[in-house]
Amino acid sequence: MALTKIEASNIAAGAVASSGFSDAYSTVASSVVYTVPTDITKLLVLITGGGGGGAGGDNTTGKPGSGGLGATTVIARVNVVPDDTITIEVGAGGNGGAEGAVGSDGGNSTFTHTSGSGSGSMSTITAPGGKGGKFWASSATPAAGTVGANNEGISILGGYGGGTTTTGEVQAGASFWGGGGLQAQTSVHASIAGQAYGSGGGSGNNTTSYVVGAAGAVGVCFIMEFK
Repeated sequence: MALTKIEASNIAAGAVASSGFSDAYSTVASSVVYTVPTDITKLLVLITGGGGGGAGGDNTTGKPGSGGLGATTVIARVNVVPDDTITIEVGAGGNGGAEGAVGSDGGNSTFTHTSGSGSGSMSTITAPGGKGGKFWASSATPAAGTVGANNEGISILGGYGGGTTTTGEVQAGASFWGGGGLQAQTSVHASIAGQAYGSGGGSGNNTTSYVVGAAGAVGVCFIMEFK
């Protein structure tokens, strides 16, 4: 599938590039090449991996799954040179687990210099995807992001996925952008996929209905251009 480019509203009047727009990318596959526009010398990058998928519940043992983890977000200021090219890969959300199976991990999102005279001025940024929910077990620890030695910024860990011994609703791990999906509830609704960029998918319950976990949400990369 091709990447989708979204134009966002002006977020810092007088500071952003003259176009008054930022760039945002989200996808479930592949990558895109971003070219630094004329007169742009700095970028503010917000990049998030894909959310982890929720684990499936198990009717045989009566045990529910755990929600997927939220992905990590990296916020970094990057020095660039006009016409530099940067490859952006945005992680897909992890798949939900079948009955009694773990959810899959969300994909990592990366921001990597490809070519141009500014090649020494930035380091690769990596925002790890959220870990998949486990079956009747504690969630894995969220992975720290990589800001890059030549960049300035912070790494914000994704949230843990909830687990429960009942069929009540437990939210999956949140990301920087918001909360994850809910665990399935018997005879009421199926598990709910991650709602915000990079959030985890809800888990399946432990009865005959709605045992399948839900998918994590796709990641995202926002690029804000500064002169």
